[in-house]
Formats: sequence, C-alpha cells, structure tokens
Amino acid sequence: MSSLTERLAAIVGPGYVSDKLADRICYTRDAGPSVGEVPGVVVRPQTTEHVSQIIRLANEVKMPIFVWGRATTFIGHGIRKGCILMALDLMNAIEKIDLVNQAVTVQTGAIWHAVDAELGKQGWELVVPGPGGLFVCSVGGTVAYNAVPHGLAEYGMTGDGVITLEVVLPDGSIVSTGSSANEVGGVAMERYANGPDLAGLFIGSCGVYGVITKVTYRIRLKPDAERFAFYSFGSAEQAANTAMALQRKHVATHLVGLYGGPKPTGVTGEAFLHIIIRDSTVNADARLAEAHTICSALGGIRLNEEATRLYWVGHMYSWLRNTPPDTYYGDRPYSCPEATAFLPSDKVKETIDFLRNYEVEHAEEFARHGIRIKCYDIYYSRNAAFIWIDTLYPELDSEAWKYGLKMRADYSEWLYSRFGSPGGIMAPLAQHIMPKLGAGFDLMKALKRQLDPNGILNPGVLMLGDEPDNGNGHNGSGNHE
Repeated sequence: MSSLTERLAAIVGPGYVSDKLADRICYTRDAGPSVGEVPGVVVRPQTTEHVSQIIRLANEVKMPIFVWGRATTFIGHGIRKGCILMALDLMNAIEKIDLVNQAVTVQTGAIWHAVDAELGKQGWELVVPGPGGLFVCSVGGTVAYNAVPHGLAEYGMTGDGVITLEVVLPDGSIVSTGSSANEVGGVAMERYANGPDLAGLFIGSCGVYGVITKVTYRIRLKPDAERFAFYSFGSAEQAANTAMALQRKHVATHLVGLYGGPKPTGVTGEAFLHIIIRDSTVNADARLAEAHTICSALGGIRLNEEATRLYWVGHMYSWLRNTPPDTYYGDRPYSCPEATAFLPSDKVKETIDFLRNYEVEHAEEFARHGIRIKCYDIYYSRNAAFIWIDTLYPELDSEAWKYGLKMRADYSEWLYSRFGSPGGIMAPLAQHIMPKLGAGFDLMKALKRQLDPNGILNPGVLMLGDEPDNGNGHNGSGNHE
C-alpha cells in the first residue's frame, strides 16, 4: 500500500480506498467510447468533510483528482493515468424534504428516480424529473453536467431547478450558494438571494471549479392529469414546422421529434412527434385539444398514443419507436459516440438534411464499419431544439471505433461552426466548442487559474489550460481521437 493510499485511508477508512488494479480498472471510462486511463487510487468519501480533506491532500502532493458520479454520460471523462479517482456514489442520502419551502436537499450521489419516488409517497415530485438515465444518474453529477432532462419544453434544464448548492472548492474550502450562504441562519429557499448567482458557476462546469456535495432542488405537487399524443408526418419539414407551432403556444410539457433511425413499428411517415402534457385535468384536456388542432392543421396523422404513454411513464427509450433494444444493438455489442447540440428550432430541417446527406455520402464507410443509426432525436425546449445524434459502431472493432469518433468530430464541428451549442461538454467535445467562445473562454481559463492554481480538479475536461504532462506522452486531456 502506497503512502498516498494510507493517507487517504486515514481520511475515509481502509474499506473505502483501493490501489488494487482490479478495482482501479473499473473507473477508466463512462458509457461513451472515449477511452480513459487507469487511475492510481480510488477513494470513496462518505461526507463533505471527507471530500474537503481529500482535495487538500491532493493539493499537497500535486495529484489531480477526477470526480466520478455514476459514469452514465456518453461523452468521456478523460481520466488521467495515476490520478486520484474520487467516487461519490456513497454520498447518496436524501437529507431533508421541506414541503413548506417546496424543496428537497440531497447528497450529490442520490439517484434522480430514487428521490422522485420518495417525494411521490407524499404526492410531490421534483420540478424536473431527471435526464434520460434517471434510474442511474446522480443528482450532483447531472447538475455539474447540466444534462438535458425530460420535460424540457415546459420545465427547462436541470440547472433551472437548483435552489442552492454545497460545493467544495479546489483548495478544500466549503461554500454554500443562494439563501443557504447565510451562515447564521440561511435556509435553502431561494437561489438568487445573496448577491451574484454563484450556483451558476458550478452548474455545467463538469467539476472543474468545485465538487458539488449537496443539492437543494425545487419540488412541486404532482399534477392531476397526464395526456399524450403521437403524430406522423410526411416530411421532416412538416414535423419541424409543427413542433415550432406547438412551442409558440406552449402546448407541450415534453415534445420529442423523431427524424432518423428505425421508424416506429407498424406506422407510416418520415418524421414523428411525441407530445406529453401534464397539468390540471381541465387545462390538460384543453392543451391536448389544441395540440390535436395544430398537428392536424399542419399535415399530421394521428397515431395510437400508447407508445408515448409507455415512454413517459416507463421511461424506456425503445417505446419511442415501439421497438425492443435489439433493433439497435442486434447481434453484437455496440457503443455510441453521441454528438449533441442545441439548435434554433428553425434550423432543425437544415440539420436533418445534413445528417441524411452525410449518411448517403459515407454509405460505403457505414457499411464497411457496421455503423447503425440509432436516432436523430430532438427534445424541444421552450424556444429551441436539442438534438441527439446517436450513431452506433461495433464496440469490439477497433477500426469502427476510430471511425465512430471521426463521425462525432465531423458532426460536432459542423454544428458548432454554424449555430449549435453542445449543452454538456466534457473533454471530447471541448476541442470543437471552447475555442469558439472568445472572451468567455478566456474568462473561464482565468477563473480556473484563480480557483485551482494547481490544476487539481478534473484537469483537461474543459480545455482550460490545466493539462500538465503526466509522463505518458500526452497532456492528459482525455482526447484520444
């Protein structure tokens, strides 16, 4: 056991730290294709004070820390060889349900659906139900990434539901944001309460400015009714125009457009819209009637909404197309080099045309490498469109893997050089967007230097100039493309 391992064990207990290869190798990559490296030691804190002490130790020995939530992103952590891997899964308690102030306080490793299920016993729910992996994603990690959630068209982004945060800064100090910042009596009730919105610095920053250890999130009473609709359209343009009309009228709680990949089973059409509405019974019925009117007027064909209901209630992606997972994955393990972007809603058709033309122009390469299109799906927000481009490659084919990463780079560069913004970033996408952010990028780098002069927290994840050579031939940015 190394001296560093012994010192970490003194902080968290010997059962919560390991430098054994069998343990370390499990923390090299997330659900995406970007291959990370093997950390030097894995430590699992159980308290905020543990996190603070670990960070202070890392500064002392000049050892980078990579923060691990549940590793459910499809982008890539960029784990560096020999680093301290700090896994936060044991910090998962629901600390307080405050119905008076309509808030719930949870530790960073709490799972979205577990929190929502506990609230549901009292007739309440989170104001945002969580991202696509809500059964496995941690609240703190999702807030740090600011993932796109279900209910985007009405409820907004993950970060919109944050009231206050507890964060351990890169020097080990512990801060609270919003109304909780008042040390002599602060109550977690309002985000914009004590000067600048410090929470916004950490939301979407992927842990480069601090480690989120607690989140207080807004909650509300469950609505009385849920209504569903499913429509097919003869063209992507028709579906995109209809989605914009629904946006303008604020009809949908959640609005999903299907523009690529396998078509839903048993129906005809070139593009499809799933519409979910949640409200009081009277209002939900009125909004549904308006949705039917808009869709029918713009050429939509009404389909059985049962798949929409199953998708929303069961949170199963496959119900969007009435298809089982083997439709996508078939006879071998496939991985997904996901590319994503927020688009202006009026650019959806242009983007779909680009993606379809890309398929045609690269048909021979797609066939040679076994590339499958899982989806070009769009979650519509209140005024924009967020696209998931899921192109699958055979996981065990190294040449297909390289081609999959090239596809992600091509898609990202096309989108971000025109009108797209990635939402969540992390290392593999950072090279395509960060240099395009101008003075904002310079400000982010300056903040990183000020807050984290030793480059301890998640170095390289956002390309902030914190990627010192780690002795293995590259700068540790996690960019293996």
